[in-house]
Amino acid sequence: MLKPESKTIKGILLLVLPAVLLMTACKSQEEEADRPDTESVEIRPEVVFTEVDGEPLRFYIESRGVVEPIRRANITTRISGFVEEHQIQEGARVQKGDTLLKFVDEEAKYDLQQAYNQYLKAKNEFDVQVRGREALSIQNSKDQQELTRINTGLAEAEVAYERAQLNYSYTSVIAPFSGILSLRELMNNRSYVSAGSYIGSGQQLGTLIDASVVRVRLDVLESEIDVLRPGMMVDLIDPSGESFEGRIISVSPEVDPGTKTGQVLVEAQNSQGNLKTGMTVEGRVFVRSQQAKVRMPREALLERDGRTLVFKLNRDEVQWIYVTPVAMNTEFVLIDNEEIAPGDTLAVDQHFSISHQQKVVPLMAN
Repeated sequence: MLKPESKTIKGILLLVLPAVLLMTACKSQEEEADRPDTESVEIRPEVVFTEVDGEPLRFYIESRGVVEPIRRANITTRISGFVEEHQIQEGARVQKGDTLLKFVDEEAKYDLQQAYNQYLKAKNEFDVQVRGREALSIQNSKDQQELTRINTGLAEAEVAYERAQLNYSYTSVIAPFSGILSLRELMNNRSYVSAGSYIGSGQQLGTLIDASVVRVRLDVLESEIDVLRPGMMVDLIDPSGESFEGRIISVSPEVDPGTKTGQVLVEAQNSQGNLKTGMTVEGRVFVRSQQAKVRMPREALLERDGRTLVFKLNRDEVQWIYVTPVAMNTEFVLIDNEEIAPGDTLAVDQHFSISHQQKVVPLMAN
């Protein structure tokens, strides 16, 4: 027989339990309502597309070369001495005939003056003897005059004076042509030119570069070099992507048996100096063009199961189309296909894992 307390507890439980069950059921329904239906969510990948055109495909011979200046000269001292003044500075633009460096020249001036005085003395002695022979009506033949020049010391004095003039000219280093100074080697050796410093003979002060016109040597495959001729135009593209126009000035008559390449020399105007000496540039020579129904970027072409295909955009869905390239270069592909026409939109990126009739989020390439 239950005690009164047990009857009370049992009654409470009978009242509470339905409420708890009701609350649990409501919560389960709310959670079920909040939980997303993942099976009904459609995931659409982003794919990059571009419009194709009917332009012809241009074929180029491409190579790479290093920029060379039209003129380059090492600036070197001929004598030793102390620097009086200079304009040896990295990147300094100089004109032909400018004095790049001047040595203290008092000693050279003294030697020059002394040699000049000796020359005047010998010349005077020579003139006296010649006039004396003329006064005695003695014939002055060329051989006799040369002998007189030697005996009077005039011949030796002339040579000494010319040598003194040459030595004095060495006290100044003159720019042989207009250009820009490069001190890379001097700076690599941690050497610097300054007024008052002593410089030995044969010291290289820098390099004078005239890059107003530049040349580029392109190595071309033996299978391609026969179509190249002097006068053909060349697109030169620097590392920043800027393009310059050049011209072939010579084609090597020989092919390197080791590399199986021949060399083509290209010349280009460079008045702004954007093509720097030593810079690596791409060279591209147009040789022919070909036409087909559609020209498309090479990135649009995919290969699956040994066949080539493209993905064509139809509204928000892609269509898988097998194609056969007619021709291609490094940038574009020509195709003739009844399902693709100029103005159609083909996938060119982020399309490697998509499938036929898949819905996508199309993004247009720049």
